[in-house]
Amino acid sequence: MRTRAHGSERRITARQGARLVLSSVARFPGLSVSRGLRLRDERLRRSYRLCDGRTYRVFRETAGPLPDGEPTVIEVCFRLRLIGSARAPHRLFQRLCILTTPFWSGFDGFGTKLWMVDPHTCGYAGAYEWDATDSARTYLDVLLPILGAVSVPDSVDYELHPEVRLDDFLRERQPR
Repeated sequence: MRTRAHGSERRITARQGARLVLSSVARFPGLSVSRGLRLRDERLRRSYRLCDGRTYRVFRETAGPLPDGEPTVIEVCFRLRLIGSARAPHRLFQRLCILTTPFWSGFDGFGTKLWMVDPHTCGYAGAYEWDATDSARTYLDVLLPILGAVSVPDSVDYELHPEVRLDDFLRERQPR
């Protein structure tokens, strides 16, 4: 089963979202020191077709401990507004976006994030695995307003896939 999330269904306020981000930042040092958060390379340069129909290539994978629970996958696609289509700013973005890791990696229920790019359009995507649908929805409540502010209007597309493991999700989305 898959459901499309809608921004109008926000269940948290901006203040609550800010608290969640600050809590994530506070947890980040512990995750880093304990090696509970790590970069993996098993999926680097692999391509997958996502919710907007385009094919994206993985350029980074960040994994944390995935607690037991009801796995849920989020896929989010967007085009950044400020850096246009020039290749150099996109290469820089792909290297610097790791600096955002503390802001989301400490959210309750985070398991894995694939950072992806469509090499033809320079559109970006994320595929995430969470330990529960509620955790994934909370993260979407925080992420979507941020993406809306930095993305080309109407370029944000996202889907929530309850009771799906990331490996199964990706297996179904390999280009033929």
